[in-house]
Amino acid sequence: MFSSQVYDYVNVSQEPQLRYIVLAGLLNVATCPACGRRAAIARPFIYSDPAHHLLAYVHPQSDAPEEARQMILERLRSVYMDVATAQEQQDGAAGGNGGHTISLTPSQAKEMPPLQVVFGLDRLYDLINGVLTPEERLGRLALSTQSRDEAERGQFLDIARKLASEMGCNVEIEDLPDEYTVWLYGSRRRIGALMRELAPEG
Repeated sequence: MFSSQVYDYVNVSQEPQLRYIVLAGLLNVATCPACGRRAAIARPFIYSDPAHHLLAYVHPQSDAPEEARQMILERLRSVYMDVATAQEQQDGAAGGNGGHTISLTPSQAKEMPPLQVVFGLDRLYDLINGVLTPEERLGRLALSTQSRDEAERGQFLDIARKLASEMGCNVEIEDLPDEYTVWLYGSRRRIGALMRELAPEG
């Protein structure tokens, strides 16, 4: 038994590293701490990147049947209408009854990007890469050792985590009997800077 974090809402303006966790295919993926086996949790989520004017409802299964797709679209339409109606009622009751409400100003509502509905993570990756500059896209760097010594592997991981933290990158471990690999991933700009730091001088 183990627990794993699952996201229903991804806001990359609040947590920029989540963009690269999504692009690396590691969002809502549970990893067993005992054997290292991974399992994707097929859970829909909202992806929000206000800086790039991107807002998407993501259903992870690209092969969802047409009937299921129509049900999802109808449900989203219904929720949107409920929110719009509640907003109109709130606007009509200016002064209110002292209840606490959250509302969008007209300028905020105008700036909000349209909600896109996406079936399949590959489609989401295409959308994200379509709004990023080449330097903002996903970059990866593998650091590996063939040492089988647990203490040496632990020290190797500590060094890789420190590097990743300093460069604002994420870490993923691939633990095999004959090779121990630490993947660092983030924007190509940050990974490129990290590679230059690690390159031997001369």
